Amino acid sequence: MTPVILAVAAMLAADAPVDESISVTVVGTLRTGIVVIGGETTGTTITAKGVTWELELGKDAELRKTAEKLDGKKVTVRGTLERRPGVEIKKRWIVTVTDLQAAAADGVGATPKLGFHATVGRTDTRARFLPDGDTTIFDITSATGIDKATIKRETDEWPKTILVRLHLGGLESFKFHGKNFFVEWSVSSTGDHAATITLVSGKRVAMITRDSPFYSEVRIVGGEKKIPLKDGYFEVRLPAKLFEGNPEEIKLEWVDFYRR
Repeated sequence: MTPVILAVAAMLAADAPVDESISVTVVGTLRTGIVVIGGETTGTTITAKGVTWELELGKDAELRKTAEKLDGKKVTVRGTLERRPGVEIKKRWIVTVTDLQAAAADGVGATPKLGFHATVGRTDTRARFLPDGDTTIFDITSATGIDKATIKRETDEWPKTILVRLHLGGLESFKFHGKNFFVEWSVSSTGDHAATITLVSGKRVAMITRDSPFYSEVRIVGGEKKIPLKDGYFEVRLPAKLFEGNPEEIKLEWVDFYRR
């Protein structure tokens, strides 16, 4: 495929309509193992001030493990809210969970607040923030494969080391949008899966090499390192250069495969 066609495909993907969504944060009591007539339940709920919503944990094993540990306890849940029609239950209110942790009031067992908030474009996208020593991991799962995320810091400064993990089948485009520029990482879906990094500022387009402060490798972790990846992910360390000026928020954008 020619560069012109690829560029057009990228523009179409970036301009694709974004689903409407409602982001919520709920502090309440978590219950798992819920069973109702007709099976109209996700099996997990949160109740706050007399209102009960179902929680959709999807196939995220870590979220399910956390929910089991916190059954019956007060938790803080972040996610997107939607209403689904049912048969026995006419209106089901469901939160698709992006983050689940023990509420601070539960004491020693509470998960430390990392100080970030993510707003994603689609309801099937999840962004979690995980501590790993001195490193903070932005863990992103995107079922559709194309989406955007705005991440806002709620602390004074960004961490010194940030890794982005993208659970995608491919990575034809991953962009970090700064002020008046963006950096794009791309991994070839064929051959030896070579990666390229590009800096775009206005009309200026430049390839990023190892001696550039914007340089960072893309690692393929797991999935037998074969594209499309299965049970693996792409990992990118965000260079410190991207956070000069300590911006209040950053914007990420990704495309697994260009739709032809």
